[in-house]
Amino acid sequence: MPALSQQQQKLMGLALAYKRGKVSTSDVSKSVKQLAGSMSEKELVKYAGTKHKGLPKKVGETKNTMTKEEINKLVADAVQEVMSEKLNTKVLTSEQKQKYIESISKYNEYRSVVHRSKTLPEIVSEIKRMVEFASKNMVEESGDWFEGVSHRRNSKRLKESVSEFQKISEKIVKLQRNLESIYENIGKQLGSFYEIK
Repeated sequence: MPALSQQQQKLMGLALAYKRGKVSTSDVSKSVKQLAGSMSEKELVKYAGTKHKGLPKKVGETKNTMTKEEINKLVADAVQEVMSEKLNTKVLTSEQKQKYIESISKYNEYRSVVHRSKTLPEIVSEIKRMVEFASKNMVEESGDWFEGVSHRRNSKRLKESVSEFQKISEKIVKLQRNLESIYENIGKQLGSFYEIK
């Protein structure tokens, strides 16, 4: 994958030189050592070999104009290339590969956990009805005026708590739907390569 900036290309070149023993340990930072340790020499060569011409100084800066589609394609190609190298079956033993395939085939077993908030709106509605009944009943059953004032205050706090409970549960349901959508998308992508039960 080509480097996306001059700075990234220089950093990868330094990590490559360190990995090959051309730069001493005292001359490089901890992050360069970690980078050299986390990437193969082949990966570092691809980054470090990028020509400076046309590259911005830093990632995110743009010297030449690229369309959104070109950037998306560049990122998608880069991700695909990294993933194909990282998940290269030559690196995995047949035992490891079998273990991963088995775990992927069980992907749908997580569905019940991810989709667990289906009943949350019904629960909120039921709690709201309980509180409305309890609030009304507390005030009606109060024996004297002072007790009635105290019950009204408690009833008001109870209703405020239920209102807050309802707002938070609505946020949870929205987040849950996003989570479910992402989960299904992951399953769909995995399912195009592996058999999922």
